[in-house]
Amino acid sequence: MKKKYKLFLIALCVYGATFVASVTALTYFFPVQKQTGFIQNFVTTVNPYKLNPLSALITFNTTQPANVTIRIHGRDGASDIVHTFSEFKTVHNIPVLGLYPDYKNLVSLTVRFENGSTKTKDVHIETSKTNKTALVSVLKKNDTKTRYYFLYDGLVIDEQGWFRFNFNAKGRILYWMKNELIAESRTGGITRYSMLGEELQYYKFPEGFVSFTHGIGQKPNGNLLVSGSFSGTTAIINGKEEKTHRDFVIELDYNTGEMVNKIDLAEILNPNRSVIVPADQKDYGANDWCHVNAVDYDASDESIIVSCRHTGMVKIDEKTNKLVWVFGPNKGYDRSGRDGKGPAISDKVLVAVDKDDKPYSPLFQKGEEANDSFKWPTKTHHAAVVGNGIFSIFDNSGPIYDPKVISSVNANASVFFVNEQKKTVKQIWKQDLGVQSFSASSVFYRPDQGEVLVYVSDAPDKNQIGISYGLLTRFDLDSHDILFQASVYRGGETWYYRAEDFSFYPNE
Repeated sequence: MKKKYKLFLIALCVYGATFVASVTALTYFFPVQKQTGFIQNFVTTVNPYKLNPLSALITFNTTQPANVTIRIHGRDGASDIVHTFSEFKTVHNIPVLGLYPDYKNLVSLTVRFENGSTKTKDVHIETSKTNKTALVSVLKKNDTKTRYYFLYDGLVIDEQGWFRFNFNAKGRILYWMKNELIAESRTGGITRYSMLGEELQYYKFPEGFVSFTHGIGQKPNGNLLVSGSFSGTTAIINGKEEKTHRDFVIELDYNTGEMVNKIDLAEILNPNRSVIVPADQKDYGANDWCHVNAVDYDASDESIIVSCRHTGMVKIDEKTNKLVWVFGPNKGYDRSGRDGKGPAISDKVLVAVDKDDKPYSPLFQKGEEANDSFKWPTKTHHAAVVGNGIFSIFDNSGPIYDPKVISSVNANASVFFVNEQKKTVKQIWKQDLGVQSFSASSVFYRPDQGEVLVYVSDAPDKNQIGISYGLLTRFDLDSHDILFQASVYRGGETWYYRAEDFSFYPNE
């Protein structure tokens, strides 16, 4: 019996080995394909955070790691918006941005698994009519490029005039930075949002910081550069001690919101300078000698660029908070400090030169002469770093206090090159915009694209008293030809602070 049992086991082993060998051989000649992944738990939520009706969130799982390509189909011949979320994972939260209002939008997803297999899925997302807070009219379109523009109240428009993003900023100015939205409150603080509207963080302004002044820059580490006012600050203005306004820049830590730097502009500039505005002019109940309206960061030498509407474009050493140079007609820089007892800063004023680097005359340096090759900005707005010593400036221009300094009625867009070693400045591009602008506005110089984007925030409508509009223009760099132009009406006075190029899905 035992012998039969042993023979049975031996036979079973031989059979099993033969079976395994056969299966192995079959697998070699007829390989078994890898299992294809599957999509599960697919959910689409329109306007998930109730702040952007032209957005949606698609969530789903995959049984195997996969990446996802999203395509938001354009309408009426417009280009599609396409982006690939390159990370392979099994839990997917896909933001859908750039939907049309009051429309059945077609959105396509391509899910690519690690083994190379793919699955596609089309989704139709219906959006409601949005509360249009502006009327956009396309005036010119002279090329085939696709561009989107972010208006600082939370709107994005395309070059067909469609709204493609409509974020409810709740009356606040909204900034788009590092693919986040940052909303400022004049006296409260700053709130960071995701592009879908999820609140990420709230920064309360530091104690004593009483008024934000519509100017935010950002450093490469994410820290925010914010302009505004501190309570209880005074300066000697025209022999009297006066409260001052809009003359500080502070740096807020990106992660905590804590203030990590504080720059007092009145200590390094001259609060008593009255070239652009009278020394006794008061805005918002305080002396507005500086009027900071933009802050930018130059990573090439770790410096801060400040646009002071009534003083000029200013460069400050971030490590020391000392003045490096100031750009404006060289008048009224005979002293500095809140008490007026600081050193003269006239030697910090950039010297204007022509195309051959030859300095203009002494009267020209004072702004009392002008020519077609160089115009001093007299009401600086949105001074911005381009790179390699190049800066762009929007000049509100208009009436100024000193009648000897040459200004202009119309606003101007300008680009300048600063030679740091020689402390000279050369104008390399300028455009008379043909309209007045009393506030805000922006210039974005894009040498890599051969274009300059200019936005006039508050141009008065000559045909309607009390009505103003925004004028968005994309110029060809070399010819100055208008490649695209649109007007933006809001009803009454406009307050779309600035406009800039926009991408729904920047590179990861």
